[in-house]
Amino acid sequence: MLTDICLISGLLVVAHLLRAAIPPLSRYLIPTSMIAGLIGLALGPGGYDLLPFSRGPDGRALLGTYPGILITVLFATLLMGHRPTRLTRETWHGSRTSFLYSLGSEFMQYGIVLCLGTALLAFVFTDLRDEFMIMLPGGFAGGHGTAAAYAEAMPQWESALSIGFTFATLGIFCAVFGGLALVDLARRRGWVGRETPAGAVHGAQAAPEQSSFLPAVFQTSTGRATVNSIALEPLAWHVALVLAVYGLTVTVMPAIRELLPPKFMLPAFVVAMVLGWIVQTALDLAKVGEYVDAKTIGGIGSLASDYLVAFGIASINVQIVLTHALPLLVFALLGLAICVGWLLLVAPRVFGERWFEPGIFTYGWNTATIAFGVSLLRIVDRRGDSTVLADYGVAYVAIGPIEALLYTSVLAALATGHLFALGLVLVALASIMTVMAIRVRDRKAG
Repeated sequence: MLTDICLISGLLVVAHLLRAAIPPLSRYLIPTSMIAGLIGLALGPGGYDLLPFSRGPDGRALLGTYPGILITVLFATLLMGHRPTRLTRETWHGSRTSFLYSLGSEFMQYGIVLCLGTALLAFVFTDLRDEFMIMLPGGFAGGHGTAAAYAEAMPQWESALSIGFTFATLGIFCAVFGGLALVDLARRRGWVGRETPAGAVHGAQAAPEQSSFLPAVFQTSTGRATVNSIALEPLAWHVALVLAVYGLTVTVMPAIRELLPPKFMLPAFVVAMVLGWIVQTALDLAKVGEYVDAKTIGGIGSLASDYLVAFGIASINVQIVLTHALPLLVFALLGLAICVGWLLLVAPRVFGERWFEPGIFTYGWNTATIAFGVSLLRIVDRRGDSTVLADYGVAYVAIGPIEALLYTSVLAALATGHLFALGLVLVALASIMTVMAIRVRDRKAG
């Protein structure tokens, strides 16, 4: 495993230097981890097989086993270092619209895909498994991390990881090129302020989020030193906490699965998130919780995410992708239509006059990741006048655990054959959330 980590690390370095040297890669916000993964795919076992990635006793490359490990590490970091008790009622009330709109968008994506996907699998793509349609919202709204989580929970389907990561990669292209096209449309229609620089979309004035290396004026600290380095390196303290939670998760998972019904699939990443919260709570009770720095923990999670994307794309089975090219395209277009429709039809009614900023942010993470949502938002709100990020940050305190429950519900519905019913429920819930968000806005306006 260490050899493979070193190889991917080398590809990340090369990819980052390429991103800095080739302007279109940074101009169109292509992430370094994606570039590294594509290089690994071309030169690894799925391509020319020039890189000495590790192989198992059966001769198969071990690349596909790492995303499942990394997603569990990533989820172990989500609730560590955070203290929801500090959330005030006033702050929460100010983010209600963001909470309802953001969660409603994810529910609607899952709901429509599960409903229409059931019909497509029943009448058009009759040879596909039900798991196939789950991977679309998993890859789009969830990103590479959720795709890996679903694949980890579907060991009986060998194509799961390749299909999930293909959807997640297609989602990034939708976020980049679709997002920039929507920004251009918004500028022409007057949906965003005139102060937005024209060059922001086309890269004439490279924003920090487009750059591969940050100039000194934009450089910031990646975390706080919360323990004495004479006793223990602060980064080692935080890494140890995260890996301890991962180790605890691996230890208890067999016992937990023994207690569950045979068809019920409880992913390890959900358990890791809960155990991370339990560890943080125990540290808080012991009066040492303040020595867990959320920014450092978040950095460890982001590190796991970058390696996850690189490993995941490098492990894609090209033959599986080519075999499923048509349904992949059809479902990806369906996902794109849902995201664009939510932006253009729902956001104006929910947010009123300044609807495009929160709408394009949500579009970015509905097709790819939060990072892409932030990048698209900064293009249309370069001065940071909106409260989109602040509102979403508060809302995510509640959204995160609900997303974990959503993933578990999807896997439970898959095991019991109730995906269509779950889709209807999610569409209904998303509709209710939309109505509630509109009413919240109307009350504020009144």
